[in-house]
Amino acid sequence: MAREYVKKDNMLSKEIRYKKTEKGMMITEYYGNDSYVVLPDEIEGEPVTILGDYAFSRNLSVEEIWMPLELKEVGRYAFYRCRNLRKLVLGNRLLDMGGGALTGCHLEEVEIYLQDGKKSCLKSIVEEMRYQMRIYLHAPERILETHHHGAGGYYRQCFYDRELDYRKYDEMFYHTVAEDTEETAVELALNRLRFPAELSDKNRQGYEEYLKKHMTAVAKWTVKQEEVEGIRFLQRRKLWTEQSLQAGMDFAAEGSKTEILSIFMDIRKDQFPKKKKTFEL
Repeated sequence: MAREYVKKDNMLSKEIRYKKTEKGMMITEYYGNDSYVVLPDEIEGEPVTILGDYAFSRNLSVEEIWMPLELKEVGRYAFYRCRNLRKLVLGNRLLDMGGGALTGCHLEEVEIYLQDGKKSCLKSIVEEMRYQMRIYLHAPERILETHHHGAGGYYRQCFYDRELDYRKYDEMFYHTVAEDTEETAVELALNRLRFPAELSDKNRQGYEEYLKKHMTAVAKWTVKQEEVEGIRFLQRRKLWTEQSLQAGMDFAAEGSKTEILSIFMDIRKDQFPKKKKTFEL
């Protein structure tokens, strides 16, 4: 089930300057030093719809920002040189970022809550970033997870009228296999199967075939990320082999991941029970 875009009053950041405009409230500056910043959805009863130019510029402390839900505009260089900014959470009434908004940033994660259709500012974000990112698109009742990787030059072509084209996105997978790490390809393939928004049977089969050939790498990645749900998903799809389960157990034992080790042992016992020895007299 998708997470709700909920902000509690005690989470809201107070260190902001703002002004009223014809388009709604504008936050003109955040001047605090917190690493986790939650901007209010309303100020004085008016929705916050604009983040002004240079609002967070040169803020080296901020790492994660929850944007106003009704936000429609982000000004030029709004996050200029926020070198430690790693995560943005926002709604999809924002369709574009102002010029240079993310200059000097190194985003790793973006969450977008799709309230109105499928359009969002994701294309603007991807066009400014040249790094691997994990992106969660929260639609009603489900999560649509996607990724932007080192082969991201190709993935930037997967948008039409501000909507992510999943068919084109899936067709780019061979670039990831050719140009990115095995770990990256494993993560992308597994999570596209887990969150199969508009996933065709052909592309589903392609992702499954890739995983079947790289299950040792899958085992290593699930242990590293402590991906219990991913392990269980592969169990339900009966993709684990006895060899890859043993590899998972070995990786888990090496990393002292006792819970993960126990899960792998249970799956092996269930899927590959030891045959009872029989004796003939």
